[in-house]
Amino acid sequence: MMTLTDKPDRDHLPGADKYQDYVLRSPNTEQELALKAPQIDCSDCTNHDKSIFCQLETGDLQDVSDHKIMNRFKRGQVLFHEGNPAYGVFCISTGKVKLTKMGVGGRESLLQIAGPGDLVGFQHIVKAGLNDVTATAIEDTQVCFLDRLYLQQLVKDDNSCAMELFAHLARDMAGLQERMSVFQSKSVRERVAFLLVDLNRRFGVDDGETRRLIIQLSRDEMAAMLGVATETLIRELSTLKDEGLLEQEGKTIRLPNVAALEATLVV
Repeated sequence: MMTLTDKPDRDHLPGADKYQDYVLRSPNTEQELALKAPQIDCSDCTNHDKSIFCQLETGDLQDVSDHKIMNRFKRGQVLFHEGNPAYGVFCISTGKVKLTKMGVGGRESLLQIAGPGDLVGFQHIVKAGLNDVTATAIEDTQVCFLDRLYLQQLVKDDNSCAMELFAHLARDMAGLQERMSVFQSKSVRERVAFLLVDLNRRFGVDDGETRRLIIQLSRDEMAAMLGVATETLIRELSTLKDEGLLEQEGKTIRLPNVAALEATLVV
């Protein structure tokens, strides 16, 4: 079970006001702790314009900055576990986090990848409850944690923050509906193409004449996102590679012709 350690007095912390007040402790070992991270003002964050705080006045934004706690998680470390109480919201500063859910028979489904600027667990701003997913860093990741009760009051007091929260909810719902539509009505090839196009939209960068995905997922993780066997995914990726639509070098994926991939999704 993941718990929060007691909040120590800032005056007795090394670095005092430069570091977090507490850390998340992993259930697996006493040594597996989220690392302390230097505090960065929200106004200096490169993802400020993507967050629900983007319309806040300078004073209110500074208040958010003063209330947040920054942690670093290594690849494979868990931010929180499915079924445990939700203490607050995590905003991804750098890195990426996968959200997984355990299904029938113990099979894990990978529901979403959260990247810089994304909020994880923001549904708990509205209502207290248990985490409905497990969040795990898939690369070295820095996050900002904000207490649920503080965010509840902020949303009540600031209409701009509430509207940005609604916008985040709407985007998540639209994305979920699109994924459900694809997975229910498309072939495995089309589902793989959809995943690659979506990853390119969120994590793709220009690399010469191709697009390179700046996210490295294992074949098992990609298969879990699509709900197919790993062997099936590997066959489809090999077919796309043979057709010149995909280039692979280890876990690095390049897409030479994104338009051709998108064309396979047109009804």
